Amino acid sequence: MRKSRITKLKANIRPIIGLTLGDPEGIGPEIIQKGLAAYRPAVPVVIVGGPTCMPDLATIHIRSLDEVSSANIYKYDLSPTATAPEPSFAFLKCATEWALAGQIGAVVTAPISKAKWAKSGLPYRGHTDFLAWISGATQSAMLFYSSRLKVIPFTVHVPLREVFGHLDFRAVVRFLRFVDEDMRRLFGGSFRFLVSGLNPHAGEDGWLGHEEIDILRPAVEAVKSTVDIHGPFSPDVVFQKAQEDGRAVVVCWYHDQGLIPFKLLNALNGVNLTLGLPFIRTSPVHGTAFDIAGKGIADPGSWIDALRLAERLLSRSV
Repeated sequence: MRKSRITKLKANIRPIIGLTLGDPEGIGPEIIQKGLAAYRPAVPVVIVGGPTCMPDLATIHIRSLDEVSSANIYKYDLSPTATAPEPSFAFLKCATEWALAGQIGAVVTAPISKAKWAKSGLPYRGHTDFLAWISGATQSAMLFYSSRLKVIPFTVHVPLREVFGHLDFRAVVRFLRFVDEDMRRLFGGSFRFLVSGLNPHAGEDGWLGHEEIDILRPAVEAVKSTVDIHGPFSPDVVFQKAQEDGRAVVVCWYHDQGLIPFKLLNALNGVNLTLGLPFIRTSPVHGTAFDIAGKGIADPGSWIDALRLAERLLSRSV
């Protein structure tokens, strides 16, 4: 496992944002084109893609990051050989290696197809798995962020039947401390964590499950001296509680428990921020949308918010 480079990057990071194209057959090129037409960051951005799938934008083509200077839009083309067999992975790998070297400070990723990654033989279940592995992160998490609601799932791309096997008191305690510390690091302030129950009605005092009694409540008690944390609450009310407090973050236990309410409220403006990395990484919360790709109707709102959040966090770290 590679050693984390967080301290090193803090010292020599360049205020540049790398934009990865995602799956070229999806809506990535379209949302990047629309997004940069609507919002131009105050720092340089470099689009990493291939020569046949770049967005149609007035940009500066570069062959090296040494050519990046002022706050313009730059394009960096990878060759067809370099992008085989899965272009979206090659785009991501290039931008990530720049970030780990301190040549850029943030990466904003367009959607990829996890199925294509699997079919091409890649051992990663998605962006987050790869980014955690290559950066040597000892722990990582997905924070789904908006001004209206913030959600962090404990497990992510795990089959539902396997979720219970991941719930361990020590692992939950480590996770709660980690997300508190890393959000403080990135945002420069504290948050209020609302822990969701796993079972209906948070187990109803053991009548509907014992995980809350055996694992979740003890974990909350173990960290509450240093973390502003409360719960576990019934899953069907905790998200409503969080909406009433802009500092609140819901900690939930599996993918759909958190993502269904989050996307219901923030499908067009939510952001996925990866915690635990030695650089900033954000993305929109939607997928490749192959069904509408090429029709010119994709909404860039979530991608624009991902770009804005990356720029905001980058401004704090340089």
